[in-house]
Amino acid sequence: MTSTSICSFLRLRTLSEPKSLFNSSGSHSIATKNTNNHTYQTNLQNPLISPIWSVTEIAESVNGKILKWGPPGTICTDTRDLKPGKNQWFFAVTGEHLDGHDFISPELYSKGCVGVVGNRVCDNWDKGFVHVEGNDNVNSINSLINMACYARNNRFNGVLVGVTGSVGKSTTKRMIALSLENLGINVFESYGNWNNRIGVALSLIGIDRNVDIAVLEMGMSGKGEILELARMAKPQIRVVLNVGSSHLESLTNLEEVAMAKGEIFWDAKSGDVCILNGDDPVVTSLPVPHGVRKVLFGQQMGCDVRLVAAENTDGGLGVRVVLEKGKEMVDFVIPSPGLHLSLNACAAATVATLFGVSLAQVGISLSKFVPVHMRSELQVARNGIRIVNDAYNANPISTRAAIDLLKSIACDGIRVAILGDMLELGSSEIEFHEKILSYCCDCRIGLVGLAGKSFLTAAENLNLIKADNIIHADDAEILARKIVKRVKFNDVVLVKGSRVMKMEKVVNAIKAMNIHIPSQELRR
Repeated sequence: MTSTSICSFLRLRTLSEPKSLFNSSGSHSIATKNTNNHTYQTNLQNPLISPIWSVTEIAESVNGKILKWGPPGTICTDTRDLKPGKNQWFFAVTGEHLDGHDFISPELYSKGCVGVVGNRVCDNWDKGFVHVEGNDNVNSINSLINMACYARNNRFNGVLVGVTGSVGKSTTKRMIALSLENLGINVFESYGNWNNRIGVALSLIGIDRNVDIAVLEMGMSGKGEILELARMAKPQIRVVLNVGSSHLESLTNLEEVAMAKGEIFWDAKSGDVCILNGDDPVVTSLPVPHGVRKVLFGQQMGCDVRLVAAENTDGGLGVRVVLEKGKEMVDFVIPSPGLHLSLNACAAATVATLFGVSLAQVGISLSKFVPVHMRSELQVARNGIRIVNDAYNANPISTRAAIDLLKSIACDGIRVAILGDMLELGSSEIEFHEKILSYCCDCRIGLVGLAGKSFLTAAENLNLIKADNIIHADDAEILARKIVKRVKFNDVVLVKGSRVMKMEKVVNAIKAMNIHIPSQELRR
């Protein structure tokens, strides 16, 4: 779809399907005004509130048999998410460690379950049951993916935006959805980091029929995974943000990582749009199918949407961004720390302007940006300590950017970097940890807390393990007990690490500290 046809498509949908302030799917509505002073509503769909599926649709989508009829309802894959009074079908997925079928019992009736989709049910089950052949992990997940493909092909008629990259997927996805608020339409964004095959499948299943634009992120750890997600989601707009040192356990070098990310472009067809980071030569070298429009964003001259300037403001708590497209330019401030947000904003603006959103409108929208939870999220504890909670995940690129963020924030005490091991880095793992630790030293970070074996080895190799400003522990929980003895109320603390390290334990420990704050500080 070209930008002209995208705008025409959305205009036709908007005219034919009037939107109400609040719709039955539980979306949140944002009132906006366009340049003609007409008030529109943009509904940000809640992906945790799935649309209604009939039993016949469920059976058709999973190639199953209706053994017991049940009423229409939403789809749920976790019995803990069942809610009394709401008709919900439990899709029993067999995972590597847990089998959803083991949680099926008549007790689910009182929790709102009206039926089961799966291989089997318990004795005395008298609610709906759509039987799916097979009894293993592969068949179970394939059935879920079949339902997702059915949803994409038969239930969603809007435009789908797919976003991938080594860093910044969730943030850019959030910014894209926010930038589209001026269109007066229903916009869906996938929940959290639902970016693997199950997450993308659940996202597609959860898109309401009245959604005009859906924004999904796509992640991977090896070859072929992005291709599968792209074939499932069939995005008309495909975005590659960047390529960095991640997933090197299964991919041997940066070029292989790039090719794996570039799989999102493989099945693009005439009319689709492929958006690439013009500052990243590895990304710009990715092949785009003949006849598919290629759009660039970045700082380089020649980019379709250009990041003209980016600088820290408000003592490092905000980022001033200047964007340019053709003869149009906008200057605005993102009220969140981290210069890396400027390029995310540039990517989001590139997507939004394809739908006819002006750069001025993008600037207004992104001036209200709030960070995604545990991604460069600035939190001020009751004890006065400022925490940059970036604990969701980590790789060398994002960790270095986080250290730059910490360095940019004005601080009356000391700057503290609390870092957990970065995983999936293959044979170069220790080298990457050494580089990050050296960068902390170069940036004169006042106190560095390290959790994990890789950072321990890196500190030993650099002869830093006995340094006064280096603290190490085997895991986040032990490190937290050490850190709380060293930080003070006027410090700024960065917490970051790979997901498995659970570095949020350190965040919670710091928040729980009972620190005496001098009276003169309270009067500030």
